[in-house]
Amino acid sequence: MPAHRLRGALLAALAVTTVAGCSSEPEPPPTYRLNGDDACTAVNTADFEALTRGTPTKTPSKLTAGLGGGNCKMEFDGSGGYATLTTFIAIHPTGETAARAMYDDFRKSDGERATPGTDITVADVEGFGSAAYLYRQHDDKRPWAVDDFWLYKYDVQHGALVLTVIGSGYAKEADGWPATEDDMKAKVKKSAEDTMKTLKA
Repeated sequence: MPAHRLRGALLAALAVTTVAGCSSEPEPPPTYRLNGDDACTAVNTADFEALTRGTPTKTPSKLTAGLGGGNCKMEFDGSGGYATLTTFIAIHPTGETAARAMYDDFRKSDGERATPGTDITVADVEGFGSAAYLYRQHDDKRPWAVDDFWLYKYDVQHGALVLTVIGSGYAKEADGWPATEDDMKAKVKKSAEDTMKTLKA
């Protein structure tokens, strides 16, 4: 084969290899499973214990029959502040279609609460599970201060899993409390991410 034709064939083969390497499909969602009946075992409490300087009381509960998972409400009441962390885990045995229908119902319901005149916003979150949104309630018209109430809820659908994590509370003193709203949102999102890692079978 002439040199110029050989060079052309090699370049074509390299191009095909490069395109194939860049067009890989995203990884499918993992199989999620809660070991046991206590949803609180899937929740990492360290960040909220450090935030409030309080040890949580835990109240687990089961879901309706036919769903895997459970619900866990935690209350942190320490010298630094007060917070609640509620984690709802629903794993649909019939798969992703049922999970997405539940997620869409949650998204619609929360979206209807974000009406003009409230301090509630609902926004989609990119790159988190198959679909996710943030429901947030906090008055941004004034500086973040001690005794400000905040509420951030992340709702995520990934494969057969629907996960809702709600953090809310207020600071009793400024020291050690997040300086910005983004810092607090990040703590609630990290709690959701940690729970998803724990639930991976």
